[in-house]
Amino acid sequence: MSPGTTRRPVTVVLLAGVLGVEAAILAAVTAFLVAETAAQEAKFLASSLALAGLALLGTVLLGLVAVSTLRLRAWVRGAAITWQIMQLAVAWVFLQGDLAVWVGWVLVAISLLGIVAAVHPATGRALRRDDDEAEARG
Repeated sequence: MSPGTTRRPVTVVLLAGVLGVEAAILAAVTAFLVAETAAQEAKFLASSLALAGLALLGTVLLGLVAVSTLRLRAWVRGAAITWQIMQLAVAWVFLQGDLAVWVGWVLVAISLLGIVAAVHPATGRALRRDDDEAEARG
């Protein structure tokens, strides 16, 4: 390792990986929504476009959180945990339905893995800002 680089704990790499996979899946969902809107006559075109736009925005922001996790930015823990909790709500909807219950369980597993990686003490130490440490020392 070259001087000046910081070794990332496994939990940080795991969290970035989980977020990256989630961003890739959301990108696929976005592509599907755009293709669906283009291929079929939508009853509510504005709603379809808005949903696709929000999915695209979510993809970009989630990708930003994943990259920022690898860059050891202090703010990513809150964003990652918030995303995982929102994803658990989506999983709950899948678990209540009759179709694709397995998708709900996959989302639960991924979300719990992301939460555990985000709250792990090694992740907290790696993402702690230097000014926080200076304040703690007095």
